[in-house]
Amino acid sequence: MYVVLLMVAGYLLGSVPVAYLVGRARGVDMFQVGTGNPGAANVFRMVGRWEGVAVFLGDVGKGAVPVAVARVYVESPWVAVAAGVMAMVGHWYPVFLRFRGGAGLAPAIGAAYVMMPLAALVGSVPALAVLYFKRDAGFMGGVGFIGLFGVALLLGRPLPLTLAVAGLPALVLLRELWLPGPGRRRRRGR
Repeated sequence: MYVVLLMVAGYLLGSVPVAYLVGRARGVDMFQVGTGNPGAANVFRMVGRWEGVAVFLGDVGKGAVPVAVARVYVESPWVAVAAGVMAMVGHWYPVFLRFRGGAGLAPAIGAAYVMMPLAALVGSVPALAVLYFKRDAGFMGGVGFIGLFGVALLLGRPLPLTLAVAGLPALVLLRELWLPGPGRRRRRGR
């Protein structure tokens, strides 16, 4: 019963449209500006830096909270990973926005930080350098999760679990390539 509740709670928490709410509070419809993506990167570019950071932290929390709760109530780390995936699914297809959501990288980061905090922290160093110099959130996420994977292996974490946690951005990439969200539009030229 706990597992079902955790999955539903993960989805519902992931569905909270942080970017949409922050954009609306500033008088901006995130579906109508920039990439049309209700996510932190679009808010950062179209609304403001501090608002973008706030959305990023909120979206990270959407992935972290269900994983942390699952770790407390269920012994299986696989249930915790599944709760994080459900938060990502909620972010992708939020019930509160007629199933039109963001890319899901921030909830994946939140889930990874709870599952493997030291590996995620060390993996964040090169990722933040990439973000600073390249200004590409997707590339930053890939570098961060590759770093997490390497550090987790060096720390002796189990390979299947390490693959699952480091594979969260692969789900983001697969969804972006093959399962675009309803109503999503690609970035227009500047």
